[in-house]
Amino acid sequence: MPQVGTVPLIGTGTRPRTRWPILDTVPRIGEPRAPARPATDDQESRRGAILAAASRLGATKEIDRIGAQEIAADAGVALRTLYRYYPSKHHVFAAVLFEQVARFRPPPPSGDPADDIAALMVAACRNLLRHKHLAHAMITSTQIVRAQADAPDDPTLRELILKIAGVEQATPEQLRRTRLVQQAAFGILTWTVGGALRPEDALADVEVACRLLVGDVF
Repeated sequence: MPQVGTVPLIGTGTRPRTRWPILDTVPRIGEPRAPARPATDDQESRRGAILAAASRLGATKEIDRIGAQEIAADAGVALRTLYRYYPSKHHVFAAVLFEQVARFRPPPPSGDPADDIAALMVAACRNLLRHKHLAHAMITSTQIVRAQADAPDDPTLRELILKIAGVEQATPEQLRRTRLVQQAAFGILTWTVGGALRPEDALADVEVACRLLVGDVF
């Protein structure tokens, strides 16, 4: 609620003056909602500019030194536009991760499902780890967003795994193993961006985990 103070007027005593709080200095807390979806080409262009700006900034410095206002300014959009699509900067960096997965082109399949799934996941993780600070921003932000009750599931990586394994109609067990492969890879990436694993060790662990989890189910 605004505070009411007084300001002297010449020859008339005083009158009330409203002092409004400075809102743009208060960090925004992400709302538990899914980002809005662009409805026009212009809106999609602005959304893409936001993700591109976050990628540029995230590649050069730590996420704690990046604010939503800086992302919006780099993207050339208003802060309210960024918040329309993404409730917080963590939603932005989580979306950058999803976008990278969606744009990822896996290595050509060899015909051996275990080899192909392992090669896919190793290549995808190597791609995500190219920039240390951006990888940290994407992984930690995705954890924060997933902790929210209404966080949407992105099926892109699951579909890539099933496709490269040559599976058109997945069995319940194949879906379970696919989910476990994703969970294992994400956990390894979390350790890596936290400094507990070297990237080369992480990629080796991803390959071993994939082979152990896939087994002969595919």
